[in-house]
Amino acid sequence: MNTWEYLILSLPEFEPAKAAKGASVAVKMLNREGDKGWEAVGMTALGDGSFAVLLKRLTPPKPLRANEP
Repeated sequence: MNTWEYLILSLPEFEPAKAAKGASVAVKMLNREGDKGWEAVGMTALGDGSFAVLLKRLTPPKPLRANEP
């Protein structure tokens, strides 16, 4: 069975689109977490213009104990 861990990341207010792919602060933050195995699965706009992003990743398998099958 897969088990997951979760992270909530706060992103700054989105900037206008730029010609250079991945040039915004928000995209750089998401890419940095993606490099660590995190996947964005939800996003909510907050009242101050920022965004809360829910990320998840698989947890490493736990080693079996001597008495477990």
